[in-house]
Amino acid sequence: MAASETDWPSIRRNIGGTGWAPDARISAPFSVRWERDTPGVMLAPPAVVGDRLYITTEDGIVAALDAGTGETVWSYEIGSPSDSAPAVSESAIYVGARNHRLLAVDRESGQLRWERNLGNIVLGSAIVVDGTVYIGSTNSRLEALDAATGEPRWSARIKGWVVGHPASDGSVVAAASLGERFITVDPDTGRRRLVFYSGTPVVGGPIIADGRAYFVTNRGGVWAVDPSAVSRPFSRFAYVAKFNFFYWRLLKDPPQQTGTLWVGSARGRVKYSPVYADGKLLLVNENGLARALDGETGAELWERDLGAEVSAEPVVAGDVLLIATATRRLVALDVASGELAWEYGLDGGGLSAAPVVSGATMYLPMADGRLVALGGE
Repeated sequence: MAASETDWPSIRRNIGGTGWAPDARISAPFSVRWERDTPGVMLAPPAVVGDRLYITTEDGIVAALDAGTGETVWSYEIGSPSDSAPAVSESAIYVGARNHRLLAVDRESGQLRWERNLGNIVLGSAIVVDGTVYIGSTNSRLEALDAATGEPRWSARIKGWVVGHPASDGSVVAAASLGERFITVDPDTGRRRLVFYSGTPVVGGPIIADGRAYFVTNRGGVWAVDPSAVSRPFSRFAYVAKFNFFYWRLLKDPPQQTGTLWVGSARGRVKYSPVYADGKLLLVNENGLARALDGETGAELWERDLGAEVSAEPVVAGDVLLIATATRRLVALDVASGELAWEYGLDGGGLSAAPVVSGATMYLPMADGRLVALGGE
């Protein structure tokens, strides 16, 4: 989806959902390049492509802003609050809304191209891959629609609400749900390939990177899974039977589900998706304990206690992990070591959604209804 190294065109920047902008370079001290009131609080991060910012708000507005000045280029009223970050293609942006709809809006004019009723509230964000839009809904489905026309291509069943983003590596599409499920499907047919039971609800969306898929549950379980794995008939029943045997101490070792690579822990409950950067899986539990795990083995690399709850999804800009805290700080940790690189005080109630970084500019959606562009050295 990204047209250049500085673009951030979807909820987690790329279709793999990593949340990493490797070429971003930001460092303190910062200066405010511009700030403006948005038409309602932003419940999801903006998208940045070229010289445009695209935003959605809880007041049901989709808008394009000039990335350099913050001035409104166009605005479209969708008639319902949106929790969905824009997903940007070459010609359109795609957003979900609480009134069950997925909408495609023209990037240049702001005119509606098409809309589709997905049958239930849409709380997650879409990704666009090879002319297909993928998005989950509270209808317990992962949907695939033609990006140009909105015509349905397939619908894959997944138990429980899908409130996070899908992820893809081009060969599979992955999604996770509050119904304790992680699945991969064929991108052309929607046929389920791997069905994985997580035990507790999955937080946010999955990540696919370097041949591995990752997801985190609300109780802090961390899984690395082979996205090419395929569940065999009755494999789920066999796993449950083996787990019961283990529970009653009839088996010495716990069984592993098909596709399991390793299992880790966030050491506490989790509210937000992890990040994948430079071969590391980076996660922060709700009490502010940040951890880095080796993406290949799950081994702990470092951890740091921020001493405060987190208030938005973490992202990585270049070589620093950005974490917003409930104490109204934006903390930057060195990805390699976990050491504090810098921190920035947040006013206006802190962040309402994750920050987005493009080049040397950081865009902050504020809880008081402002959008702030910060420039760093």
